[in-house]
Amino acid sequence: MHKRFTRLWPWLLLAVFLLSLVPVLWLGQYARAGADDYCYGIAVHRALQEGGSLLEAVWHTISGYYQSWQGTFSALAFMSLTPCSWSEGTYWITPVVMLVSLAGGTFYLSGVLCRRLLGGSRRDGILVALALLFPSIQCLAQPLHSFYWWNGAVYYTFTYGLSLFYLAGLTGLFLPGRPRPRALAVGALLGILVGGSNYVSALLTALLGLTALAGVLWRRRERLFPALVLVLPLLCAFAVSVLAPGNQVRQSGETPMTVPEAVFAALEQGWSDLLEWPNWLTLISALALIPLLWRLAGRTGWRFPLPPLFTLVTFLFFSAQNAPHFYAASSAGPDRLRNIIYFSHFWVVLLNECYYLGWLRRVLGERRVLSALWLRRTAAAALAALLVGWLPHYWPTLTSVRCWETLSDGSAAAYARQRDERLPTLLDPEVTDPRFSPITARPALLYLGDITTDPADWHNNTMAVFYGKHSVALLPPSVSLNEGHNVSLIPPDSQSRAGAPLLISSKILTFF
Repeated sequence: MHKRFTRLWPWLLLAVFLLSLVPVLWLGQYARAGADDYCYGIAVHRALQEGGSLLEAVWHTISGYYQSWQGTFSALAFMSLTPCSWSEGTYWITPVVMLVSLAGGTFYLSGVLCRRLLGGSRRDGILVALALLFPSIQCLAQPLHSFYWWNGAVYYTFTYGLSLFYLAGLTGLFLPGRPRPRALAVGALLGILVGGSNYVSALLTALLGLTALAGVLWRRRERLFPALVLVLPLLCAFAVSVLAPGNQVRQSGETPMTVPEAVFAALEQGWSDLLEWPNWLTLISALALIPLLWRLAGRTGWRFPLPPLFTLVTFLFFSAQNAPHFYAASSAGPDRLRNIIYFSHFWVVLLNECYYLGWLRRVLGERRVLSALWLRRTAAAALAALLVGWLPHYWPTLTSVRCWETLSDGSAAAYARQRDERLPTLLDPEVTDPRFSPITARPALLYLGDITTDPADWHNNTMAVFYGKHSVALLPPSVSLNEGHNVSLIPPDSQSRAGAPLLISSKILTFF
């Protein structure tokens, strides 16, 4: 009975994890597009409406913004494919795509590390991934920007997941067996996608790629060609992104730091984050993993030397993620950026825990002082601590609970209904200057903001161009008009007649 439970409980925890995602995904049916979804999706939306080339529309978006606003070309491609370009009714796919990328990358990388690097089993990889994913998803302060908003989430969360797949490929350079050509081709493609994405993921993977390349030159020179196949596309894509003319245009409106100032600020922010972010769930997850990591550490011949040096190196890599936004805008960045750094800090905790346990096991030699005790009792103790000490206090803050409450109180459905009531007018070619009542249902997990009473506002402009209107705006506070009969109340603003996203990009405060 005990052995059967040992075999089954990782799969039971996986089932619990999947059940915890039900309210998160269910809430997605009420998510709606907003802000930059419209401006980056204009070319694709028009191509779909007019029967044009989808690839040409994506390229038009990439090339236009590359020249005028930002260099992250692969992220531009992803952002141009916002679901609202097809239909507002397809926007539910946003949390599905983001969670598949985040969870898939985590499961895959943890599987490679546990099974192929440390000689564990598939169950070990699942347990480690769950220990990372539960707190990553459930303790996230701002799920809106990482799961329910396509433009912000695909720029950060989605490409963060891709970077985990890429790092698994880098790990393969140091594993037994010859890298397969198909795996190298996929890894090179992932390198291009990650290198051309947000600068947080691109910089970290570039640094890790260069480190892996140095390690191959030092210890595994027979793997030099596969290493170059994986690392060079990433570095080239990163360089293409950094050198974009649009970055200079955008930078002219920011207050940047010098490189030394950005490095110091990044280190300071990294230290602050590692002190602030760990919580009871992090502690319990780390505690529950001790028997597993202790066992895996005994299966590798690695000696785990100099643990403080390992901690310093992982801290430097972690902190490097903060540098791009400090350098560009003298700040730590918006929530959607901070969220992927939050995800990565769990990897820092995990890797250091594993390293120190491996070092301790080497110090103790073959004595099994800890293993038998921890293997039998730690999981039960961690679960008891979770139920008694942590869960009652933190339960209302869990993402799944917050999603369920938003579904239950009707605010999600009301928000989607009010947004959908605008669609007939927006899709009516006879109405050229619609005016709308403000959105009053504003659930924190879904509401991105609204257009304004000023037709020249960039939020209004992008929606107008997206739907082919002269202008859109909210009704003045003193005016009451039925949503289903919006008409032109004021002359169209001349600036709102811009028909191409490139003409309005200078007004759009998108995201580094």
